[in-house]
Amino acid sequence: PERRHLMSHGQILGFGLVVAFALVAVYPGQSLERRIQSTVQTDSLSLAYLQAWLRAMPEDHSLRLLVTRRLLARGDLPEAERLLQPLLQKESAVLGQFYRDAQLLQLDLLIQKMWQIPAGQPEFRAAQQAVREHLERLTAYDWDESTLRLFIREAQSAGASEQAMPFMRRLLEDHPDTAPHVREEVIALEQAAGNPRAVAALYFQSMQSASSVTARREAFVAGLRALQAGDLMAEVPEAARQYGGSLENDPDTLVFLVNLMRQANRLDRAEYYVTRLLQQRTTATAAGEARP
Repeated sequence: PERRHLMSHGQILGFGLVVAFALVAVYPGQSLERRIQSTVQTDSLSLAYLQAWLRAMPEDHSLRLLVTRRLLARGDLPEAERLLQPLLQKESAVLGQFYRDAQLLQLDLLIQKMWQIPAGQPEFRAAQQAVREHLERLTAYDWDESTLRLFIREAQSAGASEQAMPFMRRLLEDHPDTAPHVREEVIALEQAAGNPRAVAALYFQSMQSASSVTARREAFVAGLRALQAGDLMAEVPEAARQYGGSLENDPDTLVFLVNLMRQANRLDRAEYYVTRLLQQRTTATAAGEARP
């Protein structure tokens, strides 16, 4: 038998409008979104209130995003997609943060659509490609640390490791002290992809956050070894000069550089590091003899 409803959709809409305008009258000093969040829940009737409110105020972007979030949470993807379109079709400069929030919800939408399709189906691969393309578009904007981490997780879970890489690099550039495990993962991926310059750059970058001379030396040596392993020996002397300044008083580093410069057939640089090493040893000997 046909299921009977207490109220028709039209009655729910009308009742929602009445409630919405009543809330506006009762809470005139609060923002619309705050009033909504504090007075309605996520059940079907409450969602109807939100949708009714949006019909009354279609230019309220905060409300549109809130309704879309609720729809995505309950899996109503077609309606969520319809509500997002007006925001996605506008210029990012016009909407500002609203546009970015809409892009985040679009990512959620595309990922949900992808996982609704059995893996291995042609439609799944097409949906996965849509996720990849959207992630690539998101690289055009600046994001905070938590959002960058979100993109990395979502990309990896969606089988889009290549699209996770730009966000990993951004995380390392903007928040180098908070993401050592990310650096290790990026280094491994760059090594697998055969990008020795990128690997070396990541090691050199990690020197900035090294907590000791030993850690700084290890990162420096690893960077130079990455260039050497990538058959880029001609670039090693300049990289050593550029990144090794803070280690020129470290005898272990100097010994390594003397041998490395000889391998690179740069005897002039080898002589330079020998001179630095002799200065270090002379200084250390003089300091020892000066002690009572």
